[in-house]
Amino acid sequence: MIAGIALGAWIVFGAPHDWHGGKALGRLALWLGCVGMISGSARLIFFDTSQDGSGARNEEA
Repeated sequence: MIAGIALGAWIVFGAPHDWHGGKALGRLALWLGCVGMISGSARLIFFDTSQDGSGARNEEA
């Protein structure tokens, strides 16, 4: 997660903004990879253990 956040911060603040053409598409692909890394690691950390397809936990009172 930290690597994804660090790479995303570099893309926003440190990557050269004068990239055009293929380099700009590569930068977009890097950004999408960062988003995937962050969301994937969050799913690994906070996994859902429910067995039903609704995603909500069954709480019986």
